[in-house]
Amino acid sequence: MRQTLFLGIAAVLDAIGAFLASNHHLYTAYGCFTGAIAMVCLAIWFSYRDDYRLKRGKKELGEVLVELSQAEVAAHKGLGNADYDKLIARIDAIEIRVAVAAGYLGDSSIESRFRAVNVHDIELSVGMKRHFIDRGQGSFWTMYQKIKAQRLCIERLLGELRRG
Repeated sequence: MRQTLFLGIAAVLDAIGAFLASNHHLYTAYGCFTGAIAMVCLAIWFSYRDDYRLKRGKKELGEVLVELSQAEVAAHKGLGNADYDKLIARIDAIEIRVAVAAGYLGDSSIESRFRAVNVHDIELSVGMKRHFIDRGQGSFWTMYQKIKAQRLCIERLLGELRRG
């Protein structure tokens, strides 16, 4: 969007410069041409910057997805309080990475949507519930359920970014 604005200003400055050059106001025309070149350079820079930020944001979200997958496995295998504390710390680190990705993408709603995910967003199968009940690890059950919902949220976000 900014690129279009800068290129439009460059076209206007070029037209003004051409008019001034035809009337033999060369120094003023050169100033307009210099301004037009500067606007084109700004358009190129903003285009590169926006592409870089989009690519970097997608990469961060992809890495978050990998970390959530690993956290899901850790929640599935978790046994005691020490494992649960490690999992909580891991989830906190993942939330920070989502904030970084949202910063790259320039969309604070990404972080808000990720933080809004809760345990009730996804339902576990009866077999999975039985797995946690048999081991007596109810706290891991809810954490596993939340991580699964967070993965689904990130997958949807990445799907939106591919279309956009």
